[in-house]
Amino acid sequence: MSRLLKRWEEEVEEHDISKELFLGIMMLMLCLGIMILNATQPVWRVHRHDPEPDDIVLLYTRDGVGLSEDGYTVKQPLSEKGFLRLIEGMVADPETDLHLFLKGGSRDLLVRHASYADSLLSTDQADKKVRTAVYVHTW
Repeated sequence: MSRLLKRWEEEVEEHDISKELFLGIMMLMLCLGIMILNATQPVWRVHRHDPEPDDIVLLYTRDGVGLSEDGYTVKQPLSEKGFLRLIEGMVADPETDLHLFLKGGSRDLLVRHASYADSLLSTDQADKKVRTAVYVHTW
């Protein structure tokens, strides 16, 4: 019995949990980082797709929302009613995409507009996602 007890004590002294603890903390940090990235930028919204010549481009600035051709300058200001009419008109043209550029404007307004436009332009009659029609550019 004494020999078994002595062997057990040696194994306890030799067992170093610092490696296991370090690996556990690293795994936890990795999982937390992935969760934070997914929460801050939903993956289904992030697209790196440049506008085509026939696409509609909206620019969100401090001064409000406006139509743009290049995503850098406002060609014509757009009101909330104008936005709704624009999206309703796009429903009839399934080949046209909508690009929303955030350049110092309201992020909440951009997200609200993107959600509304996506619900009308990207889904079919049965509310199934059939295509990507709304592209959000926040960088």
